Amino acid sequence: MAADVSQQVMVADRTSGTRGTWARYQWRGSAKGWIKVSSSGVGSVFGQGGVVPSGRRRQGTRTTPAGTFGVVSAFGVGNPGTKLSYRTIGPCSWWIEDPSQRDYNRWREDCSHLSTSDNERLADYAGSLYRQAAVLSYNYASPTRHGAGSGAGIFLHYATRYTGGCVAVNSHSELDATLRWLDPAQNPRIVIKA
Repeated sequence: MAADVSQQVMVADRTSGTRGTWARYQWRGSAKGWIKVSSSGVGSVFGQGGVVPSGRRRQGTRTTPAGTFGVVSAFGVGNPGTKLSYRTIGPCSWWIEDPSQRDYNRWREDCSHLSTSDNERLADYAGSLYRQAAVLSYNYASPTRHGAGSGAGIFLHYATRYTGGCVAVNSHSELDATLRWLDPAQNPRIVIKA
């Protein structure tokens, strides 16, 4: 299999409202094909505003972008054993969501008083939602700051009811297992379906 072809795929498929199914698949070669490796009975959770095609998503709409995305890195309260690049949340850890900032849609360590209306203080969610999380590649490489296709901080994390636009799984243990399973050498992808 070519190095640029994914050998790890996660599928979050919205079935109703902000809920859906969740599955992880591992490529086991042409003889075995794709094998499901996720825990059974785990569901996915989506943005309070629903799921929209990624090219139509706009920042601040609380919608989850539909599409296929890579996995950039992971973060949380302590590395659960992932092979992804990992950062530990501290009291000064922020995700920049203000489009006027040079580091829009990026992590910033900053102990000054940033506006929580324009940025996300990660420590505020470290107890549950962001105990562990993965950064998805939606609008990451060359961020669109305004209009269609915009939005910052699209993560894979834990939630049970809805998210602010991220995609989530409703099981801490499945999220931890997912992060341990993810391997950048396998070119992992997530497919978010509307």
